[in-house]
Amino acid sequence: MTAASWRRSPWEVDPLSWFVSPNLPLASAGLVLAHGVLILGPAGQAGSRPAVQAAALALAVIAPLWVHVMTRPRRGPLGVAEALVAVLFAVAALVLSAVGYIGEPFAIVLWWAPLSTSLLLLALAPYLSAVRFAALGALPVAVGVAVTLVLVVPDDPTWPPFSTVVITNFPLVIGLLGGVVMIRSITLGIARWSERPLDLPIDHRAADALLVAAVDAATTERIAAARAVIARVLERGEVTAGDAARAAAVAERLRSELTGEVDRTWLERVAEGRALTIDDPEKLVEQLDLAQRTAVRALLDALLGGAEAPAGSARVELRRTDTGAIAVALRIRSSLPEGRRETFLAPYYVTLQSTVDNLRWRTGAVTAVEFEVRGGASRPARVQRTPEPGTPGGPVAR
Repeated sequence: MTAASWRRSPWEVDPLSWFVSPNLPLASAGLVLAHGVLILGPAGQAGSRPAVQAAALALAVIAPLWVHVMTRPRRGPLGVAEALVAVLFAVAALVLSAVGYIGEPFAIVLWWAPLSTSLLLLALAPYLSAVRFAALGALPVAVGVAVTLVLVVPDDPTWPPFSTVVITNFPLVIGLLGGVVMIRSITLGIARWSERPLDLPIDHRAADALLVAAVDAATTERIAAARAVIARVLERGEVTAGDAARAAAVAERLRSELTGEVDRTWLERVAEGRALTIDDPEKLVEQLDLAQRTAVRALLDALLGGAEAPAGSARVELRRTDTGAIAVALRIRSSLPEGRRETFLAPYYVTLQSTVDNLRWRTGAVTAVEFEVRGGASRPARVQRTPEPGTPGGPVAR
């Protein structure tokens, strides 16, 4: 587990927590912009080339914005190439800012570029493993040291060279080490928590006995009326016209119940006995594939039917879009605390993300999940119903 945790990002081990707060890169971009404007404006550190510093600040802001765009849910996890592009934007801003100060002294303790690069590392931390973060984070540190020695030290004799390097690159080193520590802490902590042993053993025999008893009770209730008709006929020893009418009524009711059970969708069967409302007039839910059905049902089970989850309510709507896709919307109200609710939801979000399009997720008092399934009716169902005997393509009765 220890070796593997070096290669896993916080987003991979706990995707929902980072998805619920997807604006960390945006916050980093805002801080970079605010800090740069304050330093270059009121603090008077724009120097004699303010246009160069403004261009460098623009590159520094683009870097975390790039991370934000590349980590949207529909794009999946952040790759090394995408992260490297963001780091290169930040490094370019660092170099350009130093070039803008060539030939003139400035307050190195107020240099905005190293701190802006450190804020980019903060934006990258949730989406990279410790190994990748350390490798990519070492690049701006190395560039920062080189730029300081070549461009800053010769123009500023106020500080010894070593002190200048330490002061200017301290934010970069702290961002690198702090990011690695944060990633390791999160991945190790969640991995250990997820691998903890269960507290209570499961008695499978007792569970099977309860299932058998429930099926027997439901069957007994369903045929109670038919048994009563037969018992009266046996007691009298003859069949009257009234018995025939009652038997016909009982047969019709049983036939309606059985055909209705066959015609119900799998989601309607899941909804039985639960506070679950289904709005699916075209029965589009039958066109979800196995992975999508499993994720949706497990999601409802976790928030509505789990032993640790208090009772809640839910509504599911399915509609055909103009492009032929199936739009699915779930609204789930659960009284679980927010932390426990997110713990339940994380694995189902990962499953849905890999099987559907345009997944949107919002938590709170009401958990809202929306996604689209492409193909719709053009994609054959994974589970086909057997045709009735005598129908085209069906088995021939013998």
